[in-house]
Amino acid sequence: MEQVEKELKLVKWTNESFIEILMNSNNKERLNEILPIIRRYTSAIVVHYKMDLESAARVSIGTKVFAVA
Repeated sequence: MEQVEKELKLVKWTNESFIEILMNSNNKERLNEILPIIRRYTSAIVVHYKMDLESAARVSIGTKVFAVA
């Protein structure tokens, strides 16, 4: 989560900026931890779910993708 927050601070936010989250549908409770951090920077968030994802979530910020354990 620390890496995600570091990247959020570095992004030059515009009206077209958004964050995409791919959540493991077997572990949805992690969304409660991720969303408050991301909402400090933007409310433009897209959430998708996928079964049996290797990590709890994948967060895409621009072209960078981070796995959240």
